[in-house]
Amino acid sequence: MRKAWAAVLLGGLAAGTLDILYAFLVYGPLSYGVTPLQVLQSVAAGWMGREAARAGGVESAALGLATHFMIATIMAGVFVALAARIRTLTRRALLCGFLYGLVLYAVMNYVVVPLSSAGAGGHFPTDWGDAVERLQRSFSRVKTDDAYPWMIWGTIFTHTVLVAMPVALIAKHFQRD
Repeated sequence: MRKAWAAVLLGGLAAGTLDILYAFLVYGPLSYGVTPLQVLQSVAAGWMGREAARAGGVESAALGLATHFMIATIMAGVFVALAARIRTLTRRALLCGFLYGLVLYAVMNYVVVPLSSAGAGGHFPTDWGDAVERLQRSFSRVKTDDAYPWMIWGTIFTHTVLVAMPVALIAKHFQRD
């Protein structure tokens, strides 16, 4: 049991660190010029909406950082729990990690973010119809940015190579011991 917790915590720490460093670099000097504070506030916007997160200063950035690592740790926890039951996930850690990353990409971009306060409307859906409408809009659009058309591939890279594959390799390491 201790090994599983260690794998979850180390996996969450590794995935969260790699992912946030990527976001700081790519959304900062490589494209939009967003500061690390603004990146973290954009994560906090999932709880409080975009305007409130921007106005929240360092406090909303701290909420964003905590949320980011919480999500990364949950992602690691799900993989470690599945790997305890399905040994193929760690026997073929790179492939299964990559595939898990694709699932994470889809869930985050087409379910979690659209249903968060950062999604359309700036508030959590208040009823089932609102939630369904947000999800339908999410699945009907293609996320591209004319100025940075490679951004979608970068987001897929992040979820697969920088988040899920390290989690899978760490789970494999702790399963072996």
